[in-house]
Amino acid sequence: MNTDYDTFDAETQRILRSLDRAAGDLRRGQGLFLYDTPSRVESVKTAQSPETSVNGLLIFSLDHAESTELNLIMRPGAGNGQLLLTAMRAHRLGLSEGETAYDVSITLPPSASLDWARFVALARWDQREAPSTAYRQATAVGSAALKLTKSASCLPALLARPMTFGEAEDLVPGIMPVNAADAGQLHHLQAVSLKRLGTAPVPLENLGTAQFHVFRSADGNDDHIAVEIGDRPSALALPMSQKAAPLVRLHSACLTGDIFHSKKCDCGPQLNAALETMTSQGHGVLLYLAQEGRNIGLTNKLRAYLLQDAGLDTVEANRALGYSDDEREYEIAAAMLQQIGIDQVRLMTNNPEKIAALERAGISVVEQVPLIVGLSPENIEYLKTKANRSGHILPDTALAALDNTLRKK
Repeated sequence: MNTDYDTFDAETQRILRSLDRAAGDLRRGQGLFLYDTPSRVESVKTAQSPETSVNGLLIFSLDHAESTELNLIMRPGAGNGQLLLTAMRAHRLGLSEGETAYDVSITLPPSASLDWARFVALARWDQREAPSTAYRQATAVGSAALKLTKSASCLPALLARPMTFGEAEDLVPGIMPVNAADAGQLHHLQAVSLKRLGTAPVPLENLGTAQFHVFRSADGNDDHIAVEIGDRPSALALPMSQKAAPLVRLHSACLTGDIFHSKKCDCGPQLNAALETMTSQGHGVLLYLAQEGRNIGLTNKLRAYLLQDAGLDTVEANRALGYSDDEREYEIAAAMLQQIGIDQVRLMTNNPEKIAALERAGISVVEQVPLIVGLSPENIEYLKTKANRSGHILPDTALAALDNTLRKK
């Protein structure tokens, strides 16, 4: 795997820098101009600045939009202002169904306000009828814009308007153009540009001293940590394939569960139990991945909590916000393991998708090691959803035992 982004070709470096800045601009509330090109050759020609006549979309994140941005989208003239929503949110609104589900572009009515747009994008929608406004399937550029918005951990809902690049520059001087063909590549480029920046010993309470391996992608954003407990069973010079596969846990960061011990999930107990098991067995590696809320970000995870409190389960809440059931990707996890010399693992997980994702990325999973901890009355429905809707391997006996306890109360 190439871990030196300086050796990437110029076009790949440009794409990574472009996507990183684009994600940052969305999170800062700035506009972007997304456009499409008919071919990769044409993409290179227009890489730095497309012609002013190129058609595309002016977009703003609904998370950060104010009246100024709404007025730009709603201004009189050719084209209509739009609210872009994902297929998942559209399905929740009754705008697209089943196998025909698609991202949608809702025409903003003349009276549209930011509150109206946020209601359509965020509110729990129990009505069976679609919102009374015109809509159609989003264009390829619109769908690409929604993918980019997810990468920025913004709510996947955008204010948008079709126009040329020249028109967008007149409205928003210095606006950044982004090729729609590049929009879905950020996570992959982060993985292939990942570098281990260093290793430091960290003494942990009741666990001894662990080695913290720090990783960062070439975009310079989130740090990921591999926490190595104990000593490897043989000389570090030997390839890991010649050793017993180590115990490994892929743990997505959970501020509420890991730090504040929230009872809505089992993340904190899983983190602690994994480290304790590794300590008792003499060695193991826990990857602490910057993928809060199944990679929808802290803000959207808390929004999902509100929907769960209103009666939706974990899967339904994520879908209601416009996300898939689980937005996490594990290419970065595989790159971290490979860079510290691990190519086969005994994986501590109840999630079959983690096993499949590591296998696809070249890591051999020789054993699935269950991790059944943290069951409580507050998270029983969360755990049932994992088992019944997300395919997690949770024994019926554990859930049944908790059910019986609740019934006795």
